[in-house]
Amino acid sequence: MHVKTTPNNQITSPDEIASQLDVEVDSTTIVLTPVLAQSVEAVRDKLIASGISEKDVADASARARRPKE
Repeated sequence: MHVKTTPNNQITSPDEIASQLDVEVDSTTIVLTPVLAQSVEAVRDKLIASGISEKDVADASARARRPKE
């Protein structure tokens, strides 16, 4: 898989690569960082460490799923 530069100096990459990268822009620098897959347990541990409970997640999901008025 190759990343290419277009005549307009734009970078193109295959979707397989782009979906695995986190892109950050810092003034004049573009930083591409690989996204690490985490287990469900690791995500739960982070939520618990942040003080977010299962009820908080359920409440947020319910609010997000409500029809807009």
